[in-house]
Amino acid sequence: MINPSEINLSSLPWLPLDAKSAFPRNPAIYFAIDSQGTVQYIGRSINPKNRWASHHKYQELETIGSIKIVYLFVDSPELLPQIESALILWFNPPLNTVGKCVPVGIESFSDDTKVVSKLSEYRRSKGLSQDELARLSGLTKTTIQNWENGRNLGAVLRVLKVCQELNVDIRDLFEIEKETSQISKGSAIAS
Repeated sequence: MINPSEINLSSLPWLPLDAKSAFPRNPAIYFAIDSQGTVQYIGRSINPKNRWASHHKYQELETIGSIKIVYLFVDSPELLPQIESALILWFNPPLNTVGKCVPVGIESFSDDTKVVSKLSEYRRSKGLSQDELARLSGLTKTTIQNWENGRNLGAVLRVLKVCQELNVDIRDLFEIEKETSQISKGSAIAS
C-alpha cells in the first residue's frame, strides 16, 4: 500500500485541466491541484481520459482556474478505492465532500455486516432534525431513523456496489433532467 506522506506530487506527471482529451488511459489516482499547490480534489479511474470526458467536477475546477491534473499510476486497479480513500484522508481536499460513493471494503459486505452510518453526524452538522431532513429529502422520519441506525440499507448498499463495479461516483450514475411542459400558450385544444 502507498504511504501518503511519501508522495511527492511535484515529481508526478501532470497535464492542465483543459487538456482532458490528452489524459492517460492507465489506471490512476488523479489530483486536481490549483496554482497555489493546494490539492482541490482527488479521484480514481481505470481510464482517466474517459472519466474526464464528462467529469462532474470539471466546471467547478475550471472556475477555480489554473488547475493541473497530476497522476499517480496504479498497477493494480483493484487497489484504486483503498488508495483513493487513504489519499483523501491524508490531503483532505475541499472538493471531496460527502456523497463519495464507495467506502473501503464494500466488496466484503454481506447480510451480517454491521454498517456504521454517518447520516446522523452530517444531519446534525447542518442543524437539521430527523423530521426536517425527512421533509427536505422526501423520505419518512422512520427511514431516516433506520438509516442512521444502519438498518434497511440493502438498496443503498447495492447501489454503492454498482458504483464500485463500474468505478463511478454515484453522482455520475444518474442524470437528473428537469421536465418541461410540452404545452405552450395558445396550443390547448378547445372542447
